[in-house]
Amino acid sequence: MEPILIFGHRHPDTDSICSSIALAELKKEMGINAIPYRLGDINKETEYVLKYFGVKVPKLLKTVSAQISDLTRVEKKTLSIDDSLRSALDIMTVENFSSLPVVDDRKQLKGMIHISDIANTYLNLEHSDLFGKYKTTYENLKDVLDGIIVSGNYPSGVIKGNLKSVSELENVTYGDIVVTTSMADGIDRSIKAGAKVIIVACDEDDFISPRVTSDCAIMRVHANLFKTISLVSQSLSLSSIMNNTKFYSFKKDDFLHDIKDIMKEATQTNFPVTEKDGTVYGTIRTKNLINFTRKQVILVDHNERAHSVEGLQDAKILQVIDHHKFGNFITDEPVKINAEIVGCTCTIIYELFRDARITPSKETAGLMMSAILSDTLMFKSPTCTQKDIDTVKELALICEEVDYEEYGMNMLIAGTSLANRSPYEILTTDIKEFSMNGINMGIAQINTVDVAGLLNKQSDLEKVMKEINKNSGFSMFILIITDIIKSGSYAMIAGDFPELIERAFNVQLENNLTWLEGVVSRKKQIVPFLMAASQSLE
Repeated sequence: MEPILIFGHRHPDTDSICSSIALAELKKEMGINAIPYRLGDINKETEYVLKYFGVKVPKLLKTVSAQISDLTRVEKKTLSIDDSLRSALDIMTVENFSSLPVVDDRKQLKGMIHISDIANTYLNLEHSDLFGKYKTTYENLKDVLDGIIVSGNYPSGVIKGNLKSVSELENVTYGDIVVTTSMADGIDRSIKAGAKVIIVACDEDDFISPRVTSDCAIMRVHANLFKTISLVSQSLSLSSIMNNTKFYSFKKDDFLHDIKDIMKEATQTNFPVTEKDGTVYGTIRTKNLINFTRKQVILVDHNERAHSVEGLQDAKILQVIDHHKFGNFITDEPVKINAEIVGCTCTIIYELFRDARITPSKETAGLMMSAILSDTLMFKSPTCTQKDIDTVKELALICEEVDYEEYGMNMLIAGTSLANRSPYEILTTDIKEFSMNGINMGIAQINTVDVAGLLNKQSDLEKVMKEINKNSGFSMFILIITDIIKSGSYAMIAGDFPELIERAFNVQLENNLTWLEGVVSRKKQIVPFLMAASQSLE
C-alpha cells in the first residue's frame, strides 16, 4: 500500500515541519505507513531545532498531482522487434489495439507498429525477394507455418537466403528456402541445388519420406501452395517494417495535466510510457486518464489550498490537523478534522499521542516542544493557551530539556539571525496569501531580536515587496517585524490601500511604517482586524 504523505504549508515554519514529523511517528507506531514531507526550504530556526535533536530534514514534496504511474489502467503488452507480423497482428487483434510499442531484447522502446503498417506491407510484398528485402528468423517461419520437421537439422537465427517456389527450381541457390508440393519432384531437386529449408505444402494424409541429409531440413505444412506462400509472408520480423515515423511517448512520472493536451491533439491513439531507464512501462490511451489512484495525504498546520501543495485537487485528503481558521475548505469526501483553539498544531498532535496511549520518542518530544515555544513566542503570543503551556512542560520532561525557557530563547535567537539573508529571503521565509474584500495581499512575518538591523534595510525590502506584488498579483504587501523582546511589531507596507492598516489598528503610517503595540500574532491580531477594516473600504 502506498504511504500516506504528511506535510505542512508551502512556507514551512517550525510548527509545520515538526508537526509533520511527529504525526508520521505517531502513525507508524499505530501501524500506518506515513512519511513526513516539507513543501519548501526550512528556516534557520527549524534548522536549529532539527540539528539540536538530531532529526533529519524531511524530503521536499513539489506536487501531489496525478502521474501516469497513478493510473488504474495501463496496458502492459508490448511487441518485440523479433516478433513476426502474424504474432503482432494476433496480439493487437486480441487486445483490441490499433498500435503497440516495439521493444528490443533489453525492453528498450524502439518504435511503434500500427495495424496499417502490417496491412501496407502485405499489399506491397514481392515474394520473389521476400527474404532479401525483409528480415525474419527460421523460428518465426516455423512458428507461423506451424511446420513439422520431417528430416534434417532445422536451422536457427536470421534467414539469409531467398524464397523460391516450385516453379523456380532452376534458380535455387545455396541457402535458399523452397516452397514446393508433395506432388512434384521438387524436394530432391531442391536438395541437390543446395536449399537450406524445403517447405512442403501438403494434406495431413500425404506421406513425405525423410531424406538422409543434415544440410537441408524438410518441413511439411498442412496447407495448399498458395496459402503456404501467404503464410510465409506473415513470418517477417517487425524489425523489417519499422520506420522512422515520429510518435509521442511519455515517462512514467509525467503528470496527467501535462500530457492531456498532447494526447488530445495527437493523431495517434496509443501512447507508450517508459521508465527512467528507457524500458517500456506500458501503453495508455486518452480514456485511461479518467481513472487514477489518488495519493493519500494529511495536512498539518494549514487547511487552505492556496497554502498547500501543488496538485492537491488530485489527492485524497484523509485528515486535517490545524489551529488556524478554516477558509474555503472544500473536499469531495468526508475528512477527519482535528482543530482546536490553541497556539500550535503540535499541541493537538501531542494530545493525539496521549489518546492513543503512545509516548513520543525523546527526539519527537523535543520537536513538538520547540514548535509550541516557537508558535507562541515563548508563551507571549495571545494565541497561547494554558494547554500549550502544560504541553510544553510535559514534553520537556520526555525530551529531558529541564530549562526549556533557556532553550526556547536560544532557538528564537538562532532563528532570527538575518545575517547573509537577502531581502527576498527575509520576505518569503514566512509569507501567506490572503484575499479581503477583493484585495489580494501577501503578509509576511519575521520574529527577531535585531529589529534595528532589519529597519535599516527598509528601502531594499520595499523594492522587493513591490516586485513580489507585481509577480504575484498582490495589491499590497505587509511585512510584520515582530520584536521578541518588546512583544510588539512593526508593520511595513508596499502597494495600494495603505489606509487599510491605519483603519485596522487606528495608527498613522510614517514612511510606510508603523508600530503595533502588543501585536505579535498574524493569525489572531492582524488578519481579523484587516478583514474587518477591508469591509469599510469603498
